[in-house]
Amino acid sequence: MTLPPPRDVLLRIRKLAGLPAEIRESRWAVSITRLTVLKSLCRQPDRANRFVAHLARKTFENPNEEKDRSAHPVIPTERSHRQMMADALEGLTAWQRTPTGTLRRTLSELLGRMRAEQNEHRNIPFGAVRLITDSKLLLVEYALECHLAREREVGTWAYQTARQYTERYEPSRGTGLIPASLPFVRDVVEFWMSEYGLTAESLTPVPKATSKPDKPPMKSSSQVEFTPRQGQFLAFIHLYRKLHRRGPAEMDLRAFFRDTPPSVHGMVVKLEELGLITREPGVARSVRVAVPTEQLPELEEVAGPPW
Repeated sequence: MTLPPPRDVLLRIRKLAGLPAEIRESRWAVSITRLTVLKSLCRQPDRANRFVAHLARKTFENPNEEKDRSAHPVIPTERSHRQMMADALEGLTAWQRTPTGTLRRTLSELLGRMRAEQNEHRNIPFGAVRLITDSKLLLVEYALECHLAREREVGTWAYQTARQYTERYEPSRGTGLIPASLPFVRDVVEFWMSEYGLTAESLTPVPKATSKPDKPPMKSSSQVEFTPRQGQFLAFIHLYRKLHRRGPAEMDLRAFFRDTPPSVHGMVVKLEELGLITREPGVARSVRVAVPTEQLPELEEVAGPPW
């Protein structure tokens, strides 16, 4: 019997599951940073490795591959890339069974060959960019990086692999998650639902049961958990929207909490990642608190100038 995932994991998968609807409803590309929840889901190397291997295999077995190739003859470079991808998938499968030192050296050598295939760079005003001609080879390269990375880096490589798998571009929408990304985003969601044995019903929030009139309300396991500092941000957002009929901008949060831009932005991202706030894509000042009002703390005063 599969045990239910921890609450924080369920919230992250629920956030991923909501991406397809968000993409369909958005006029613009949805920011690729919506996938940063994968860094937390992929903290365990074994789970991260299964995830990136799944994306690499889906990329290699893409049914559109042959259709794309049929328009022109297969050139030696393409054949070489396909062979490297096939070798990588075989190695990734073997690694998940038995990660030996010999296999690690083989995968490291293969990774070096993949990097060398696309090792041209172009100088731009703020540095240099790598020129990529085969995006599928790059994705498999990222999957290898994830398998060979140190434990603290596997989440980042898993995110980069998923980004390469899902991100698309349209002139009218921009770069990010767009309608063309939908089947690939669904692949990501389906993997994590399968990984934890979840169904669409299990991802739907359960409504709170109303308390009986003759008994006072009691705190239960449905009590939303957040840190005291997170609670202060939530309280400010709630009161600001109540006063101004719109959500605060990050500059309003910085002004009240007298904190740095990176710190405030990181807090907003974390609150959204935990499902404690919601925002409408492409709509300024749309932030809303997703926590019951009765669970919010009182907003405390913040020391500041005497005026």
